[in-house]
Amino acid sequence: MYLTVAAAARAFQRPLLIYLKGGFLSTKFNTGEFEFMEPLHNVSIRWAEHGYPSDLARWHHHDEVEIHLIRQGFGQMMVGDRLLPYTPGQVSMIGRNVPHNWISDIDAGERLDRRDVFCQFRDEQIESLSIQFPETLPFRRLMNRSNRVIVLQGESRRRVAHILEVMGEHSETDRFVDLMSILSTFVQAPDDEWNMVLDGNYAPSTRFDATGRINAVISYVNEHLSDDITVQDVAKVVVMHPNAFSRFFHATSGMRFSDLVTRLRISKACRLLVSTGLSIAQIRKEVGYSNAANFNRSFLKEVGSTPSEYRRQHRD
Repeated sequence: MYLTVAAAARAFQRPLLIYLKGGFLSTKFNTGEFEFMEPLHNVSIRWAEHGYPSDLARWHHHDEVEIHLIRQGFGQMMVGDRLLPYTPGQVSMIGRNVPHNWISDIDAGERLDRRDVFCQFRDEQIESLSIQFPETLPFRRLMNRSNRVIVLQGESRRRVAHILEVMGEHSETDRFVDLMSILSTFVQAPDDEWNMVLDGNYAPSTRFDATGRINAVISYVNEHLSDDITVQDVAKVVVMHPNAFSRFFHATSGMRFSDLVTRLRISKACRLLVSTGLSIAQIRKEVGYSNAANFNRSFLKEVGSTPSEYRRQHRD
């Protein structure tokens, strides 16, 4: 079950800029680029961090289970067949071969130097551990739940975020202890401090054919949010006929291309309304709306309030 908007805001304890009406958005994305991980020598846990933009920040999947922390920025998390907003401090567990990506709402030339930190491990290692140590059997069941992607809130989220941060300073042995603590926190999290993102019937796809095109589309849209984005322009980017591109995008994502553009534009508008002193007219143009009526209509549909009401509510 997804959190309500208010519950999500309390859980993250940060200003809520991009949650839209009805809670998390539900949009489908089915394939991701396979990410080959260089085998680790004499260790079983990979820890890494990176900024955004980054070659690592793309629509992809891999054989490892991943525990992921977003340190900076607001935007949209693409995972499995869903698109949902995220805020700083988001902690998630993503099962093996579940495609994922985080799209940050940033200005041209802006960079988030410390956006991501994560650790990865193989679920079969946890299965083997549970055979030798029956006390860890709940971890094995957790691996099955991770295929639906778990997002933490509250104290459980804060605990895992802290462990992920300090894990980078630890030795390989201590990182194993850290991982056990992380898994234990996921297992013991109260019912109101975790939720699963994907439906129980979701089956990860490992097809590669759509990956490059989807990533190219996302990059193009992010770079041209203030412009007049047309299907014809994007179709040229991915070298497809406009009609073929529309069918491809809908079949791959489960939504119309225009819906993706609208939601990313309104997401950015929410951030600018709260974090800047720009007028609503300036923000409207910044996110690609030349017509005030169209902007107000789209904003009301996605957020549930007018731009001026949204600014007043969040600044209060």
